[in-house]
Amino acid sequence: MSDLETCEYDKAYGPNAIPAVNCSDLIHTVYDGYTKTCVTAQIIQFEDQENEVKMQIIYGIILPLLAILVVVSNSVVILVLSQQKSKRASIEPLLWMAISSLLMAISPLPFTIYYYNLSHHQDFNQTLFMCYLQKICMEILPFFFNTLVTLFTILLGVQRFIAVQFPIQSLRWCTPKMVRRYSKLILFVACCLTAIHSSYDIRLLFHFCLTYGDESFWVARCFIGYSSLTSAMGADAFSAMFDYFRIGLVVVSSGLLLLVTILLIQTIRTHDNPKQGVHRHKNRKTSTNTTIMLTVIIVIYMLARVPSTLLILLVKIMDYMPVPQVAFAIVNNVYLRVFANITVISLHPISFAVYMFMSRKFRVSLRRLLGWRFLASDEEFNAFTSSARIHTAHAKMSLVEKESLCSQKISSFVAYRSPCQMKINLNEEDSTTL
Repeated sequence: MSDLETCEYDKAYGPNAIPAVNCSDLIHTVYDGYTKTCVTAQIIQFEDQENEVKMQIIYGIILPLLAILVVVSNSVVILVLSQQKSKRASIEPLLWMAISSLLMAISPLPFTIYYYNLSHHQDFNQTLFMCYLQKICMEILPFFFNTLVTLFTILLGVQRFIAVQFPIQSLRWCTPKMVRRYSKLILFVACCLTAIHSSYDIRLLFHFCLTYGDESFWVARCFIGYSSLTSAMGADAFSAMFDYFRIGLVVVSSGLLLLVTILLIQTIRTHDNPKQGVHRHKNRKTSTNTTIMLTVIIVIYMLARVPSTLLILLVKIMDYMPVPQVAFAIVNNVYLRVFANITVISLHPISFAVYMFMSRKFRVSLRRLLGWRFLASDEEFNAFTSSARIHTAHAKMSLVEKESLCSQKISSFVAYRSPCQMKINLNEEDSTTL
């Protein structure tokens, strides 16, 4: 419709208004006087609070700045991890977590820039393009990438637990080839869950005849309506199924993250055994430090989910028990949803700080890429560089050469380690050091 189209208020809503179509026979539909059709408009999409100055500051300024921070920090993490991806299977979940977090942080920007920065929140008539831009950028894409982050976090924790508690079995179940298969399965599951999530509702325009002074104009507003699938299955039945789907997804994923975290903490406590040889104790300490770092990363991602998880659960609980009107207003407050969204994004850059403070190899790799000496000491840099060269040289040896060298008799183990033993120790360090 054009920017301003006049309407006759009495004919649209007065006692003499006669709808061109009878919508009483169609469940969950209302009559649109402008299009003269029955539409499944249920809830207005943009509330008045979303146009306040506070929201413009949050989504127009704070969110883009946080997104830039996530892009910078996660880009560094992705750059470093991609250099190590071919060496260890544990790197792939971390790499995909960083990529998914980055994409999740920037996915709302097309809508927030269009709606707030370009001042389309002041449009007299909203467009269907803006309706679906909000659905895609603020709902579908964040849900998809958040699902990926959650599933890869679970994969990371389970993989680490198996590698530490069942090292022999991990040689079969945690190989790079198997991890790539798990990654493809996770991508497929995330796509299926997102398809189910996005099939519940649609976006549509509903028109009001509003009076301004002595004139009345048609005004188009974005509304949320039931999809064809929801209408075909029955709006009430499908709504209940969709609510249980969301609750089940939140509870199961959060429960798995909590379980993985508890298992890793128990692993850290049970494997800190000082009654070992010096070399074995050193390797075990390295493995424990890596497990601690991965546990911290998992806890960060789990904490990022807490506000949105509690919000979903509280809203559903209120459907089954009486609560004061004040509590209902608080839970459904738009600023609470904004806080949950900002929390998810703001906690992800902390992972970069965890890598920097807890992983020497990450700092060394970053120094090797950027050339900044303050990132890692010369001692750490030379130690990791020498280990990498020895491992590379040993990997290039033929099988006959390795067997020949490993079969040599060594008079003193303390004075010399065979290449076979060196390979075992290097592999152990590679599997436990990031």
